[in-house]
Amino acid sequence: MNFEEMQSVWKSQNDEKLFAVDETALHAYIKRKGRKIRNLLELFEWIMIVLNLLVGITLILDLLRDNESGYQLVLPAAYLTFSAYGLLRRLKRRAKEVQFQPTLAGELDKAIWQIDYLIRQGRTMITWYVLPLALVLSLTLFYNQKSLWVLIPTWGMIPICYFGVRWEINKWYLPKKRDLELLREKLIAQETQ
Repeated sequence: MNFEEMQSVWKSQNDEKLFAVDETALHAYIKRKGRKIRNLLELFEWIMIVLNLLVGITLILDLLRDNESGYQLVLPAAYLTFSAYGLLRRLKRRAKEVQFQPTLAGELDKAIWQIDYLIRQGRTMITWYVLPLALVLSLTLFYNQKSLWVLIPTWGMIPICYFGVRWEINKWYLPKKRDLELLREKLIAQETQ
């Protein structure tokens, strides 16, 4: 059900259209959209937290099994740091979400804020996640005197991640954001009439 269907009511006296908002249906629609966005955000955050934690623990166990230490602990420490950082960002994000009112406009603003947050996370992922890990992995391989041919796929993943994230943002997130912003504009226009 789109916005136009929810707001159309016929005025019986002179057969002209009067626009009114079915607030219950509109609120349910906005909550449904907000839940979808929140689920995407939660999935993104938990994948980053758990994946980094598991990789960090696996690398530490591997180093303990091989009885190695020193500079080789940098890579697992980086993964564990990213896991803790992801958890901290999640907690901060959830604290900011409490500021939105549970009203129709508040739910809509919250959904728009969440999708903006998801877009920002995707756009900065290369800078704060992929590049540092590629650098740490490269230094570890270099100091470990492993085959430097492993660096080619490692650094080859950077442009793939960059363009993949951009494609995902443009294909999925920006259209959802535009829909929500259009809905907010229509709601504001309805209130000013």
